Order: sequence, then structure tokens, then C-alpha cells
Amino acid sequence: MITANTSAGGQLAGYLWQPAEACLRCLTEEPETLIRIEVDDDLSVASLSGEVWSCEQLKHSELDQTISEENPIWWKAIDAWIRGSTAKSVKLRLLTTAALHPDSLLASCYQPTAARPWDALLDEMDKRAKDAPNQELNKKGVYQRWIGLSLQDRRKLLTRIEIASSQGRLAATNEKLDEALMEQRSVSPLIVARVRKSYVGAFMTRLMASLDSGGFEISVHEMNKEFLEAYARNATPGIYDFPELAYDAADIKALQIKHHQHLIPQLAAIDRDQTDTVTRALDSWFRARTRRQDFLDGSPHEIQDLERHDQDLRTFCFTNHEEYSPVVDSEHAKNVGRQVHAACMKYQPSLGRSDPPLEFAQGSYHELSNSLRVKWNPLYGGK
Repeated sequence: MITANTSAGGQLAGYLWQPAEACLRCLTEEPETLIRIEVDDDLSVASLSGEVWSCEQLKHSELDQTISEENPIWWKAIDAWIRGSTAKSVKLRLLTTAALHPDSLLASCYQPTAARPWDALLDEMDKRAKDAPNQELNKKGVYQRWIGLSLQDRRKLLTRIEIASSQGRLAATNEKLDEALMEQRSVSPLIVARVRKSYVGAFMTRLMASLDSGGFEISVHEMNKEFLEAYARNATPGIYDFPELAYDAADIKALQIKHHQHLIPQLAAIDRDQTDTVTRALDSWFRARTRRQDFLDGSPHEIQDLERHDQDLRTFCFTNHEEYSPVVDSEHAKNVGRQVHAACMKYQPSLGRSDPPLEFAQGSYHELSNSLRVKWNPLYGGK
């Protein structure tokens, strides 16, 4: 992907444009589809079996530019496709913020209402390749690779290409993401910006984890799960979040066998002998998380499917919890509450990908100090 401007902000916008466009494809393509970055091209769409359907070159610039058959942007895109290994049936697409020059042969061939003078464009490109007017392109062998194709292959290459010119820059792509979320996923305009940020953030987390692999791909189905999570976190903040607890089944078993003190900092601060209670509560928490993950791993779901499932999960959790009142005397309870609050404010656990607001953290610790209810709390963050 090329960013034509040299400012740091402009270059960053160009790099972010690529994953933003990939997120847009994840919202508009079918679930059994792979979206790839830097595998076949800047951006590509393929089947789950790996059959490539389309390859895209992304050319972003913060500058107002026009593109014609003389422009290096055009020649670099052509050269990338010549050097690529995709099948000749794959659709090629140039996505650029530049506008087609109105008097160019590119405009004549690639605008929807054009007469499409392919022979004239082919002749002009052959002439430019022989004259080699751009030293940088000539030094990199761009012109030679074009001439090295047979006449038939050069013509076929040109007719496979689609140009999407005058595309909006990064901010405009964010607007398109918002539109797709509202129109295709029924997200409310009141929360769509927050859902989009969570959704793109989840995509970027996966992308960053693959930087050493030489390319990135993800299925639309996988990103649909990320969408549902992003929607749930912002539609009803806190209700659907599972805190990232560093406990597994082995830890729970060890807690049962060895009668360790409570692993959760809040419970440790209370310092009461309720090992079995905590063990059963943690076990219920893991069962709830597993049930929800199994649901997301299933067939594609819509927002209403998630809401219906989580309502059932909340009902399950309300009927599976442990209550314990650590103190009886009310004055003593206040003192215990203050001690627990002071001890627990040293901890700021992360919920999902974000820290809980301070007022919620204080409230949860204070309530915990007076009556202990250890479970997945579906009303966490509620008023």
C-alpha cells in the first residue's frame, strides 16, 4: 500500500486505512469468506479453502491527486499484479483516494459510462514502457515486466481491473463502517461509534498478533463473533463482560484439595474461611463463560440471537450462586467494609479490553465487603 505524502500523520492514516477497509469487508462479505492483508495483495478476499476471489491495491494519500496512465500509482499497481501469483480469473481492484483525470485514457476505459478504448490505452502504455520516462520505475524493472508480457496477456490484464477512484480517506471509511453497522447489523446510531471502535480494536489486536507471520487472514465468521462482543459491551455496558481471571480447571481443583486462601484479591481481603463457596462460585463462572463461548463458536448469529442467549445465561447465573454474610454486627460490618475497600483499591482488574470506571470498582468492592456473592455478575456496571 502506498501513501503519497511524507508527513507522519498522513503515513499513519494510510496504514490505518488498510485494516479499516478490511473491517468493512468483514461486515459486507458472507460468513464463509476469508479477508486477507498482505497475503495475495494489499487486501484480498478468498474462500475458506483458499481460493482467491479478488485482489486489491490500496493507494491512500492526504493530498488531492489525479491518476492517469502516466501516473506512477497506476504503474505500481499494474506491476504488483504482474508479479503476483494469483490466477488469471481473479478480479483486480485499484482502490485509491486519487481521482481519475477526466481527460485520461484511464477515465475513458474505467468509468461506467465510458466507450472503453482498450487498444488506445494499450498502445499508450506500450509507448511509455519503451520510452521509460520515470527513472524510479525504470530502475525497478516496472516497464520491462510490462513489455515482457505477451500482447494478449497485457490486454487481458487491463480488462480484469476495476478502479474505485476518489475514495474517502480514513475518516470517510469510518463513516462507511458506521453505515454498515447501522444498515446491515441494526446497531443503534446512539452507540454505533463506540461499537465501531471496539470492533476495529478487536481486529487490530488480532492483526498485531500476526506481525511476524508475513501476512494476516481472518474469516468473516470469526469477526462476526467480535462484532457481537463489541455490540454487547456497548449496548449494555458491563453486563456481558467476563473478567480475565487467571484461573483454570486445575486451579479450581487445587483450591479444593489444598484449601488455599481465596485467589480473588477482594475475597482474600475479607479473609474468611469459605473455600468451598469460592470454589463452587469459580466453577460456575467458568461454566457460564464456556457456555457463551460455545454459542459464539456456533453458526452465524445476529444481535437478537446473542441477546436471547445471554438472557438465558443471566437466568442460569441467578439460580447458581453462593451467598455469604461475613459479619452480623452492623458497626463491625462498616469497619470491615472500610478495611476491604482500602485493601482492594490496590487492584484495578481489567474487564475484557477495558478498565472498569473507578466509581463502579469502588461500588463493587464496597458491596462485596458486606455481603459476599461470588459468581459471574451479569449486572456489573449497572446502576
